[in-house]
Amino acid sequence: MNRISQINGVVSQAQTPGAKKAGGEGFMEIMNGLTKEVDEKLKTADQKVQQFALGQSQDLHEVVVASEKADISLRFLLQVRNKMLEAYQEMMRMQM
Repeated sequence: MNRISQINGVVSQAQTPGAKKAGGEGFMEIMNGLTKEVDEKLKTADQKVQQFALGQSQDLHEVVVASEKADISLRFLLQVRNKMLEAYQEMMRMQM
């Protein structure tokens, strides 16, 4: 199951508070998974850059691809965080 479909599943779960589908992941587990994936991609990109700088690798294409994957993943995670903060702030502004 890819991360987009997991996030869509979380959105549908959010419609019934406290509900968790059988065998499904909760929102926190998905966010933790996304954070770990981004961290791994950042570490991999850093490692490839270091190897290239030290002359251990000659494949510049691989370095650029790993760096771009890490960058896109990080920007996606930041956008998810920003949307969550916006939603939280909107709920705080609601009058009971």
